[in-house]
Amino acid sequence: MNWQTGISEFLQHIQAGRNASQNTILAYRNDLGQFSQYLAATLPEDANWESITDETLTRFISGLSAQNYSNATTARKVAALKSLFHWMTKQGMLAQDPSVNLKSPKVEKQSPRVLSQEEVERLFNATGNTSPARALRDRALLEIIYSTGMRVTEAINLKLTDVDMEHTEVKCAGRGTRNRRAPLTESAVAALQNYLNQSRPANATNQPNEFLFLNPAGSNLTRQAVWLMTRQYARYAGIEGEITPHTLRHSRASHMLQGGEDVRKVQSWLGHANITTTQAYHAKKEKA
Repeated sequence: MNWQTGISEFLQHIQAGRNASQNTILAYRNDLGQFSQYLAATLPEDANWESITDETLTRFISGLSAQNYSNATTARKVAALKSLFHWMTKQGMLAQDPSVNLKSPKVEKQSPRVLSQEEVERLFNATGNTSPARALRDRALLEIIYSTGMRVTEAINLKLTDVDMEHTEVKCAGRGTRNRRAPLTESAVAALQNYLNQSRPANATNQPNEFLFLNPAGSNLTRQAVWLMTRQYARYAGIEGEITPHTLRHSRASHMLQGGEDVRKVQSWLGHANITTTQAYHAKKEKA
């Protein structure tokens, strides 16, 4: 049986019906694709979705532990399976949901890394270790991610029209329909102006592109490119540990709240659906 057909229909559903983010879709596609390969390798050729039992799922999940998958990764795959089979049952494609009793491993929630103000500045300055044109772009990008607390996907999807220099803010298309406006620091405004005046025009000559941040070929940046550049600049800056664009988001939330900013404003700027997510940063301290 072509297991991928049912999975593809499910992915189309969550993309259209639930307005899932591209990151969610990609994770589900990878996790369920791995599951379909397992089914093809372990079930008879004439098997179908009704052939899948709770034992089938338990064996698949148990096999992940033998392959040294972390609890967090395994829990994500369990969630993907539960979503898939819940949808199939609801659609009448299955009489019973085989994932009802599937257990997810316990995942210890780790506190996100928070940089000090001095470390943030060192990260920005580390962009000077590359070519002048790229340095201007990368500094502007990192400054905006920090200033606004944006997620990396939100930052790379910014359009030129989303930037309001007069009011020093940007419009951000968040998750689902949660659009918001976030403020720019003076430093971010200066970095952005330098990029727009001196660097972006050279990359925009190849083809018209409405995105704010472009690569040398004139295309918009990818998430992976931004993650790699952030790690690279963290090494240049001598900042130890795992540093990602999301580290800047966590750091900005902590710095604003530690500076006395209203928690409701910070929630709005960062696009948190639940205020308890924002309030958690009150307890976070800068790295000593």
